[in-house]
Amino acid sequence: MTKIIFLSAFAIAFGLLTYSTAFGQKAEVEKRMLEYGIPSDFFVDNLKDENAKYSFSIRKTTETTGQETKVEEGIFDPSKSEGEKWKLLSVNGKAPTKKQIKQFYKEHNTSEDSGAGEPEDDDWRIVEDNDTQLVIEFKYREENLPHKYKFLAQCKGKVFIDKEKKRLDKVDFYNTGTVKIKMFNVDKLDMTMYYKPDEESKTYLLDKETMMFDTHVLGQPVEVKTVSEFYDYQEVK
Repeated sequence: MTKIIFLSAFAIAFGLLTYSTAFGQKAEVEKRMLEYGIPSDFFVDNLKDENAKYSFSIRKTTETTGQETKVEEGIFDPSKSEGEKWKLLSVNGKAPTKKQIKQFYKEHNTSEDSGAGEPEDDDWRIVEDNDTQLVIEFKYREENLPHKYKFLAQCKGKVFIDKEKKRLDKVDFYNTGTVKIKMFNVDKLDMTMYYKPDEESKTYLLDKETMMFDTHVLGQPVEVKTVSEFYDYQEVK
């Protein structure tokens, strides 16, 4: 009986120590981010459409092995009703077909219960801190990611802060296992979100998102590369 009690006490103590360490790491990360104007809820608000404060335009270029390059032009307006916030304007300079519009809406228009992309409390970690940059690693909670970013549950994220310019530079994602993106089972994924500071609102706006992944179609290797550019931001009153 004494042995059982001892093991239980040890397990509780170890659990409390682990929780305390994770909480302390998260608190330190939040403190360091605030030094560079990055609020603690940045990771949560970063992926969701709900309560967005800006409308913007998007140009997405997709290059796929053996296929014609596709350029999509669209807009995002947070004042629109749920499911109508994103709108496809053109594909390769032409009016989109009904099929293209349907696919675009499926990829971009999220529902109210799509989640907010909150990171795991025990996965905040400072991995590099030198004279020029601060690098923070994190991982999103699987259960509450928006539909279009569900694959990030199988990825680790790294935040890069430029200490010389005193600003957020980019966020990198890389997969830790097989990732499902659309119809593809992805073996290797590299995704980067680049940010620019907005002096008027004292916040960061997404400037560009690049994604490259390797997969197989009918047994043949295929590489897919997308570059999404975000511009013409307008604050919605």
